[in-house]
Amino acid sequence: MRAHGCQRLPLLWRLALCLIAGMCGAAWADPAFEPYQVTETHRIRLENRTGGLVEISPDGGANWLEIGKVTRPARRLAEGYAATVWSKDGAVCGTAVQGIRIRVRRSERADGRGALIAVVPKEFADPPPGFGGFSPGGGGIYTNIPAGTGIFRNLAPYVGNPVYVEYGERLVPLPRDYEPLVNDRIIIAVRRPTNPPLAFVFENREGGLVYAETTDGERIPLARVTRPVRGVGRFDATGFTGVGCINTNHSGVITISTAPDRDGTALFDDPFGESRGGFMIQPHRHAENEGWPIDQVMVIAPLSQSHPPLEGRAPLFLGFLGLHFQSRDPASSYYCSMSVDRGDWEALPEYIGRSASLFTADGLARYFAQSGEPRTVREGVTAIRIGLPDFASE
Repeated sequence: MRAHGCQRLPLLWRLALCLIAGMCGAAWADPAFEPYQVTETHRIRLENRTGGLVEISPDGGANWLEIGKVTRPARRLAEGYAATVWSKDGAVCGTAVQGIRIRVRRSERADGRGALIAVVPKEFADPPPGFGGFSPGGGGIYTNIPAGTGIFRNLAPYVGNPVYVEYGERLVPLPRDYEPLVNDRIIIAVRRPTNPPLAFVFENREGGLVYAETTDGERIPLARVTRPVRGVGRFDATGFTGVGCINTNHSGVITISTAPDRDGTALFDDPFGESRGGFMIQPHRHAENEGWPIDQVMVIAPLSQSHPPLEGRAPLFLGFLGLHFQSRDPASSYYCSMSVDRGDWEALPEYIGRSASLFTADGLARYFAQSGEPRTVREGVTAIRIGLPDFASE
């Protein structure tokens, strides 16, 4: 059984921290989340040249296993997407089934967004029809690895993982003045939290609580819901993800798929042969800046005005959420489920396309009836739960 990091603190100390936070007018958050301890699981090495190797090391770089090849190297940095304003230099700033994003430094834009290198799966070497996401152009290291597999799934890094350049046998943290050169070797040290919680729960109502759930049933408040999610939409690459799986995590978003992954068959985000379906969870500042469709995005905010912003912070938008998924055992995966009418946790609906009301009482009732399993629904989706895998049991 996992013990959450907060259990390392004696009870009296934890009560004292709660009291101090209350006296200061701030909402108390578990100190184990930030900073948090990590364990290195493996390293990813990318040789930045056409035909260069993509390799994995499970032992700190002593041995390497080839898992793919580079089809086109990065020759410059790409201008980042909006949420990179809250990302760290020299680290992974986004992880997704359709790509890994690395922030090198602040770009020349006045808004402070990052200058990036991206690692790209084979299906996204050229943006598919209907693609609305980040396209790195000459700032991409393009590979022959399929989307939703390998380093874009169970071997994917976490937001905040450090990135290095390898010079001979030396690893140098990615310099802020770095510009990619052909034959450079880039290494990502994949590190996950040592003591993660059991799950994150989002009460799907305005004013609902967002909390971490521990194995002993403790609920640690993290945020509050300012806008519940009512439906789903066509978010990029969710057709490569799988129902209930995390599609993307970066400093300003969690995207969860309701679309099946079709057993790895190459699918494109084609509006005439739709494969996409899912919803987002966003922190409120980023959501306000981006203006995403109101029905398809849950918006969350700090517990109080004195609490720091959520963007780019652990545990939801830094470090804790990955792409790992075991199809035969969702409990050993980053896996999202729902509670309908405050009932038990159950699988998300499988849905492709856009529905502004899928998670409402009427929308779910229609979905269940069309699926041949009609049932009465009074409130709709009342909570969302993202379960975290228990790697210690593997």
